[in-house]
Amino acid sequence: MRIKAFCAILLIQTAALAASAFGATYQDRIAAIVNGDVILVSDIEARKNPIVRNLMTLPLGVIPPGKLPTDKEILDELIVLQLLEQEADKREVKIDDKGLERSIEMMYKRNNFTREQFIFFLASKGLPFSEFKRLWRRHLKVARLISSEVMRKTPMSEEDAQRYFKENKDKIAEEYKKLVEDMAPARQAQEEPVPEVPTHEEIYVGGRVRLRQITINIPPGASPPVKNRAMEKAKKIYDEAMAGADFAKLAKRYSDDPWAQSGGDLGFMNFKDLIPFIQERTSRMQKGSIAPPIGTGKGIVILYLADAKGRTKKKVPIPERIRKQLEKQIREAKEKRAAQAASRGKNPRDKGDEDEGDASDSAESNSGPSKDLGILTPEEEKEYRKVRKKVINIVRARKTEARMKEWIDGLKADSIIQTRL
Repeated sequence: MRIKAFCAILLIQTAALAASAFGATYQDRIAAIVNGDVILVSDIEARKNPIVRNLMTLPLGVIPPGKLPTDKEILDELIVLQLLEQEADKREVKIDDKGLERSIEMMYKRNNFTREQFIFFLASKGLPFSEFKRLWRRHLKVARLISSEVMRKTPMSEEDAQRYFKENKDKIAEEYKKLVEDMAPARQAQEEPVPEVPTHEEIYVGGRVRLRQITINIPPGASPPVKNRAMEKAKKIYDEAMAGADFAKLAKRYSDDPWAQSGGDLGFMNFKDLIPFIQERTSRMQKGSIAPPIGTGKGIVILYLADAKGRTKKKVPIPERIRKQLEKQIREAKEKRAAQAASRGKNPRDKGDEDEGDASDSAESNSGPSKDLGILTPEEEKEYRKVRKKVINIVRARKTEARMKEWIDGLKADSIIQTRL
């Protein structure tokens, strides 16, 4: 590992000297090297995306909860993520494609999106779906590792909870409120409200494009079940491509058209000569993008933009129909979350903590019923029962945070980390 890291650093330093000698200017720079794996400045910028920060939070103990991070703090967070991903790889922690897809499906269905609407929503927030899948796979892998290494190895007992209550009984409400607030994503203090759905989108017109395609033929007069099976096959191929499979190899394996053996390569074509529906698709694609399957008169086509030259970027209004659709979905998702929050926020004074939420219920089931351990007086026991779930969550959070810090410090001590910021 140390030899690998030394070689990587030497190679990068040599390249930097050569670039300086020839006056080269690069838009991206190296921010850190972690056991030979590079973190770029562009990775820090990508991590600032609110969608990424809101969807992919983990208890890393790096950035103070509820705080908008600095570049240095984001870099520290990325270093920890890199260390954890490397550790997950060592332990062969894997997220298979089916598991990844199920997780993503649960996410967009929970927010009342279709898959296509979810992809469009991510793109409108500056996060291509392919990049989201890559980041989400890493997130799930690291979360699984943390669960096995931290959550399951953090001892929690009724005695811990009762002792904490006895020593902090006047601060339980305040501590629990802070715990809940710390779990909420940070917001820009003076940020102007941004519409959930943008009014315009960027497209590319003109120039020349080099497309690859995969075609799934549908026989003339095919029945609906046959058409549905063809679309299901196309979706599986598309998902395989989005997961990183070589598009040219997929074309050779699956495509039914004459270009299959050339990896679906259609060569360079003038944008103006493309048929309208291909123009419409490619105008919204960047180099390396893959368009979802679309039905044509003779079958189903999946497009991949291999290269593009001389295109012009322009902003155009998003069709009102699509905007209204998405606004409706987002509004319904917000209303659903608000209703759930209201349900969890009911005053539990008459029923103990029955409405505290899933995390508390889990803590209750894992810790067993309240026991008389001789720690609390009868009066304290009555008060403790009212807030027991809150106390369990507070204590577990504190113990988990301590275990996480100890583990991360150990990984850092055994690693070679070089920062450039």
